Amino acid sequence: MGTSLAWQTDSQLHDAVQRQLDWGSGLNAKEIAVLASDGIITLTGFVSTYAEKLAAEEAVKRVRGVRGLANDIQIKPSDERSDPDIAKDAVHSLQSRPDVPRSVTVTVRDGFLTLEGSVEWNCQRTAAESAVRHVEGVKGVSNAIYIKPVASPSQVDVNTIARRFEHSERPLV
Repeated sequence: MGTSLAWQTDSQLHDAVQRQLDWGSGLNAKEIAVLASDGIITLTGFVSTYAEKLAAEEAVKRVRGVRGLANDIQIKPSDERSDPDIAKDAVHSLQSRPDVPRSVTVTVRDGFLTLEGSVEWNCQRTAAESAVRHVEGVKGVSNAIYIKPVASPSQVDVNTIARRFEHSERPLV
């Protein structure tokens, strides 16, 4: 979030956030209300997808002077979908991503997804969440995937790592 500016009033911050939502978020901000108080922005209202809720949040984070954010936007899908339909689409989205291992599973309850399982890399964990956030009918995603290290600390040869860094052209900082 941006740095707080002493000269920026809540009214100015409100206006800046509203402009960012209107022009910089790619969503219809007419259903979103903005409240600014002491540098804290509260968003309320309705959007039709979880991705739109996240887009509004990201837009606010780009505004200089925002010190905190309460995202109370609710997802109100245009068509209510059943949990089994959402689960089926979420599984398909996960399977269509080559960077998401088959060990990742999804549970759906009232439109809220929980991702579980284990992966070797954080990028795989992030890819799984990214794959399902755009599924129609999703109201929220909880990423409970844990990262299982490729090697345990006892398997790491400190001398090999040190030699690699000795021959590296990039300085260690």
